[in-house]
Amino acid sequence: MNNNAFSQPHSERYRIIIKGAMDEEFLRDYCAPGFTLTYSTGRTTLSNIRTDQAGMVGLIRRLHNLGVTVLIVELQSDMEDTQ
Repeated sequence: MNNNAFSQPHSERYRIIIKGAMDEEFLRDYCAPGFTLTYSTGRTTLSNIRTDQAGMVGLIRRLHNLGVTVLIVELQSDMEDTQ
């Protein structure tokens, strides 16, 4: 039996790009502290979301329930911090 399958969840940094503009005050209720929010041509980018995979699923579900169109969900690489 592989004991690694039951280890503690690993927190990663994620980026979500959604269609339209979202209010930062509103999103604070749904995202962990430390996220960044940027707007560009009809899209809102939420970056530096620190959570595990289960947390991301919960966040995506909350956004879906609010009627938000999620365009992209991706892991952020550590290399992005050094550029």
